[in-house]
Amino acid sequence: MRKIVSVGVCVFLVFTMFFGSEVLADRYLQFLLRGNYHLAYEMQSLRAKDLYTVENMSQEFQQLAEEYGEYLFIFSTETNKIRGFTVFIFHAQFERGFIDFNVVVDDQGRVDTFLVQPTLETGAIAEYIDTSRFDEFEITIGEDRNRLPAVITVPKEIDKYPLVILIHDSGAMDRDSTIGPNKPFRQIAWGLATQGVAVLRYDKRTFVFGERLSQTSPSIETEVIEDVINAITAASRIPSVSSIFLAGHGLGGRVAPAIAARDSRVDGIILLATPARRELQVIIDKQKYIGSLYGKETGQQTKLLTDYLQTALDGKLPPGAPVLAATAGYYYELDRMNPIEIVRELEIPVLIVQGDADFESSVQDYIMFMNALWTRLNVYFQLLPGLDHYFMPVKGEISTPDDYYEFRHVDGRLIDALFSWIYIFD
Repeated sequence: MRKIVSVGVCVFLVFTMFFGSEVLADRYLQFLLRGNYHLAYEMQSLRAKDLYTVENMSQEFQQLAEEYGEYLFIFSTETNKIRGFTVFIFHAQFERGFIDFNVVVDDQGRVDTFLVQPTLETGAIAEYIDTSRFDEFEITIGEDRNRLPAVITVPKEIDKYPLVILIHDSGAMDRDSTIGPNKPFRQIAWGLATQGVAVLRYDKRTFVFGERLSQTSPSIETEVIEDVINAITAASRIPSVSSIFLAGHGLGGRVAPAIAARDSRVDGIILLATPARRELQVIIDKQKYIGSLYGKETGQQTKLLTDYLQTALDGKLPPGAPVLAATAGYYYELDRMNPIEIVRELEIPVLIVQGDADFESSVQDYIMFMNALWTRLNVYFQLLPGLDHYFMPVKGEISTPDDYYEFRHVDGRLIDALFSWIYIFD
């Protein structure tokens, strides 16, 4: 296939100011992929409109479909800066090959260059995923001003299936729990759906309404719990769903037991890389570890931060005192949701899964769960060697933050462990 080069795709500066260059570039590309050529055309500069007409767009993407089949998904994105321009490379998979979409954005928020070229990208999709075995549908969860965009991945040709709701770790996370070029929640969803398990995932409230929420006092109830319950409600209305499982990652795993204790519609919970230590203790230990990786230059800065966090951990700060992006009261609220104590009272099945190379939620946490809960017949444990916080393989004995920005796959052992356990309790 020839290279397709189109210069001068312009968008409005105000769009970039509010949403960022990557969202701008992605929006333009999505218009093209969906055949909304007139909308894409209106995003261009006068010069670009002369060079790249609606007719040009239609011809190029028709040719792309004829040679490569149906567009499937963007599996990773790279970003580079060159002489004041930001280059976004969207790696996409089609039915019959891989395509790179290059979008170059200038410092005024205009797309300066658009380039489409085939690649020989290998390993773009994990071996355990078969995209022909499931469908995805856009939905929403919640109501009114807190309505969130979500997606449900549904196995094909199955009348009844269990459904897993994925609960994010801390931070403003999208539905895929995107970290660097990796989208672990999407891989988990597609891996499970390939084997016959539906998955519901959604954009976190802090991701969608971050600016609005920054004006209010943070609460785990509004940040996480309300939206998970809304997701449970949405799942419970699907006639084909035979059972509902919560799979919480990190902070999501810490909160999942409390949600299950509150909502009888939950048939089981999975704790993915979930700390048994208190949340502030996890953050302190993580800061010390990261500080040790980068030498003495960060030593004093790390000590000042960890000393302040220790004050909050000891309960010596007023609830409204700022702690990181939240307040001391936010972490006091989390402390009252002791996952070990709550799991001990649950009757539904519980699976605790941990990667032994994880520097955030560590083997220490896994052992704490085991020591406290090994007598509970409804609690199951799985330790996966060589995997980090996102259940991706690492080369070293313990992962580092740098690993998150290397393109990798969620390990198939996690998918197999989750499916086997869900299959038993569905």
